Amino acid sequence: MSVPVIIDASNVAATGQTPWPFSRVVDVREAWLRRHPGADAIAVLDATVRPHLDDQKLVEQAERARWLQVHRGDADDRILSLADQYDAAIVSDDNFRYARREHPWLQGNSSRVWSVRRMRGEVILTLRHLGVATDEEIERDRLKKLRKAGLLHPGSDKRFRHASDTSGCVHADEELQPRHVHKQGNRWYCRLCYFDVNEILAEPPPAPAPGTGPVRVTVLHGHRTRDTLTVPPDGLTLGRPSRSRPEITVVTAGLDEEHALEISRAHLRIFLDDDGKPMVEHLPKPEQNASFLNPELDFRGRPKSSRLASRTPYALEDGDELCLGPGTVRLRIGFGSDA
Repeated sequence: MSVPVIIDASNVAATGQTPWPFSRVVDVREAWLRRHPGADAIAVLDATVRPHLDDQKLVEQAERARWLQVHRGDADDRILSLADQYDAAIVSDDNFRYARREHPWLQGNSSRVWSVRRMRGEVILTLRHLGVATDEEIERDRLKKLRKAGLLHPGSDKRFRHASDTSGCVHADEELQPRHVHKQGNRWYCRLCYFDVNEILAEPPPAPAPGTGPVRVTVLHGHRTRDTLTVPPDGLTLGRPSRSRPEITVVTAGLDEEHALEISRAHLRIFLDDDGKPMVEHLPKPEQNASFLNPELDFRGRPKSSRLASRTPYALEDGDELCLGPGTVRLRIGFGSDA
């Protein structure tokens, strides 16, 4: 079946250094079309990111082919709007928690949001298991997004930048304030040189890009933190003690035997892709001890959804939570030094 998709181009192109390679967006689009021949695949790019891409001719070619939209407003809002309009999937590492009120279908969704990973140069698209965000999490992420856009600072004004090279303008290398620009219809232009200007909503993130840096795993028993682990380049295999597998990282220390046996000796493997982003595989056979990613919980606090298939790689994102067995052992994923 042909499934339309909206690609978060800024998110997909982002690397630890600029310029960002637009070829990464092309690769993801082609991978989706191989999976879904004949599908529509639209990429949305934040206008503030466009100058920071490496192959401008390739960007222009995508614009002419009309599969790339360069959006001057909030690109995330445009992505979600198009996903609603076309009942489309989304490729993005964003969890869109801030938008759960406006787009309630995101809550607990396991069928429409995909992550991108690269293993040995190959593009791997994996379905996301989005958790159900609380009101507090939604509000926290909403405020975080507004701060990033510069909309919460007292007395903040809109800022603008020339849309093209205007070396003859005295404001060519400066950010323009509202007093420097004029609006006619949907067009903003500089009062001095009359060239188009773009509103600055958000700057591309500094290196490292989102989702990079040390990947940390917080081990919890119930709500008690037992350990914090850093995922090494060769990955971690997690489980209970095994004499024949001394490389296993034990996550059952302190549990009684009954609860420890709910975890397999080699239960879960967390490893890194080519970009240093984490992935996870459930190792036992399907009929054995289970693992769950961002599951819904039943009235006893046990996971009841988003069970991982055996020996199948899944992408992990910042803030994701894994439940091992019936959830006595939980793993919380975090990126960077503040994880």
